[in-house]
Amino acid sequence: MPTPMSPDRPASSTISPAEAIEALGRGTHRLEHLRALSDLGRNDVRLLAEAWPDVSADTKAAVLRQLEQIAEDNVEYSFGRVFRAGLNDPSPVVRQLAISGLWEDESGDLIDIFVDLMESDESIDVRAEAASALARYADKVVNVELDEQSAERVRESLLDAADSGFQPELVRRRALESIAVCGGAHVDDLIARAFDSDDTATRASALYAMGRSLDRKWLGTVLTEFESDDAEMRFEAARASGELGHVDAVSGLSQLLGDPDVEVRQAAIAALGKIGGGGAIRVLQGYIQACPPSDRELVDDAIAEARLFETDIRAHA
Repeated sequence: MPTPMSPDRPASSTISPAEAIEALGRGTHRLEHLRALSDLGRNDVRLLAEAWPDVSADTKAAVLRQLEQIAEDNVEYSFGRVFRAGLNDPSPVVRQLAISGLWEDESGDLIDIFVDLMESDESIDVRAEAASALARYADKVVNVELDEQSAERVRESLLDAADSGFQPELVRRRALESIAVCGGAHVDDLIARAFDSDDTATRASALYAMGRSLDRKWLGTVLTEFESDDAEMRFEAARASGELGHVDAVSGLSQLLGDPDVEVRQAAIAALGKIGGGGAIRVLQGYIQACPPSDRELVDDAIAEARLFETDIRAHA
């Protein structure tokens, strides 16, 4: 007897991609129409390109938001070809959503597209989104997963944007966050300058960049911000300490478990899981006895992650 298909699993739809695209053009699409837009073939991409200009900006934005959520909820759906249709859209909101929706696409051709958008799009938000999207390619630079020409394009464009006197502050911040993983004297100088800024958002980006750099020379600076009066700084410090992964952060993170700001508290939970080790596990086990119900699943996950780390240590001892 056949096993029933899970409702969360993509199934063969009675709606064809062409019908879904037609419904999109009419503005009468339903959830099943959106699901039918997964893995479009070449002919369907052509149909989408023909229909796309006649769809209202509001409808396109709403569709892209829904598609991203569907893809996040179920990795078997892939809407990359729809998001690519939005990269050159007249609406800056649609362009920004299109970049965001391509978060899983690591195709090399997107490097030039994202660099061009970061450098010259009329919308600051689009430029900033493109700078953030280049982070995954900066990771590839570090892991030597790009050819030298592409790697240089990523490094130089992000460094130029992060150190530009012409780019808006938001774009410079996002570029710095992305390039931080590549390290180097120039990057270190940019991080230090950002942390010395009078602007809290810029200082928070510097903390994020410190964590992303994976360089423990920043640990002391990060730990001092656990006691900041600003919740955004405490949040970024907690997150950065998890990336740096040093046991010296455990004591301070244990104090942040009592933080009145839920995002700070949950960042501390996640950081303890990343750091791992017996001390982090004991802190998390103690906290789970009295934590709010909203934190319980996060604590369980953090304990499991911390134990995996401890197991790996023993296995390689």
